[in-house]
Amino acid sequence: MLEPDCRAPAPDIVALVLAAGKGSRFDASGVRYKPVQPLADGTSMVYAVCHTLLQHIDAVTVICGPQQEAVRHALGGLPVNLIHCADAHMGMSASLRCGISHSPAQIGWIIALADMPCIHADTVHAVATRLRQAGGIVRPQFRNTPGHPVAFASQFRDELLQVTGDEGARAIIRRHPDALTLIPVNDPGCLLDIDTQEQLQQIGKAGGQRAP
Repeated sequence: MLEPDCRAPAPDIVALVLAAGKGSRFDASGVRYKPVQPLADGTSMVYAVCHTLLQHIDAVTVICGPQQEAVRHALGGLPVNLIHCADAHMGMSASLRCGISHSPAQIGWIIALADMPCIHADTVHAVATRLRQAGGIVRPQFRNTPGHPVAFASQFRDELLQVTGDEGARAIIRRHPDALTLIPVNDPGCLLDIDTQEQLQQIGKAGGQRAP
């Protein structure tokens, strides 16, 4: 696991993986922490997400809450930064603010969710390429439905640091419709977030445990 080097220049793009949610719909008892649950190939959801991002993004940061050691173990030594968010209980926005404040980027950030392990690497590449070319806000869409991950240029840093509640950055997208670019992709995985144990079992049966 990498430790952030404050002396190094900021990367062009940083991928932030939000892995601090309680996942109460997945397991209300909290015993089975969703991001570290295994897929059909034995790797965890958070591992699959980071593995896909690393194919096109050099700097990946995972933001986690109280389950930091479980996440660290589930990442299996992948070259990513791991950040603990002490305010994770305050919702997704707290994790996002934590990630932005601790992960400077020259061009911008790609925001990914730890419970979306079926996104294609080609989708990540398309989003990153568009962010490098045009900045703004970039989002993939499958069959006219916007998906993930979502990219924000560095010009939105101050607004990202002010998000509140469990809505994440959706309010920023609504405030800046002219800055949004939707990229059509042939990737149903960009819409698939795993909320329940039944969904996790279903993608394993369908062979969707690892995005190409």
